[in-house]
Amino acid sequence: MQSSRATLIIASMLPFAGAAYGQDQEADVSQRVMPAAEVYDLEFIRQVLEDQILFPENDSYTSAVFLDVTQDGFGINDLLVLEPNRDQFLLSATLPQDLLSRLSALNLEEDYRLQTVRGQSAVVTEEAEMEENARKAMAGSVLRTLGAYYSSGPLEMYVRQQNEEVNITIWGYDSERLTFVPNATRCIAPPSESMLVEMFSEPTVRSYLDYDGCVVVENWTADGKVVSRSCN
Repeated sequence: MQSSRATLIIASMLPFAGAAYGQDQEADVSQRVMPAAEVYDLEFIRQVLEDQILFPENDSYTSAVFLDVTQDGFGINDLLVLEPNRDQFLLSATLPQDLLSRLSALNLEEDYRLQTVRGQSAVVTEEAEMEENARKAMAGSVLRTLGAYYSSGPLEMYVRQQNEEVNITIWGYDSERLTFVPNATRCIAPPSESMLVEMFSEPTVRSYLDYDGCVVVENWTADGKVVSRSCN
């Protein structure tokens, strides 16, 4: 029996022009993103179909996509799409507990979510450095970028990278709140007179990257402490 594997799929309802419906202006339609899981366990898919008394037109399906339409985890009243024939079925509210448990447990091994506030970008990046967490570091970079170019208001973004191609989609934002700040994410090296000198007793040297990605060198000597900061 094939093992099941879940992958993240983004399902979106794209804005469309109202001209197709005899209107001269764009229809009032927003875009929505919802999570989905693609499962390759054919025995599990067959069990779901039999329990729901669903009969696909073609039994040669190779996987099933579960769309979390209700946005409360995979389960009842969500949508099942068989691949590659695209047969679609609505799951009823009578799923047995064993199937419901397996559906609700569909998660991604490499899934990462960060819930925070705008002002915590420096904290997030500092924690990423200490934890050597690349995913948190990327999240911190996104927070800093939002703070520089879009400091307030709603915004949604989807990023997809495959081989050398990168696709970035941004929607649901107020264009009047966008601000272009030249070199907003570039680190500017401070003048030499900005170095700090403090008294310290034990001689030692420590270097690290700060939240801007700059190299900070702390040099303790018997006469004091010198802190320098350099950026590329």
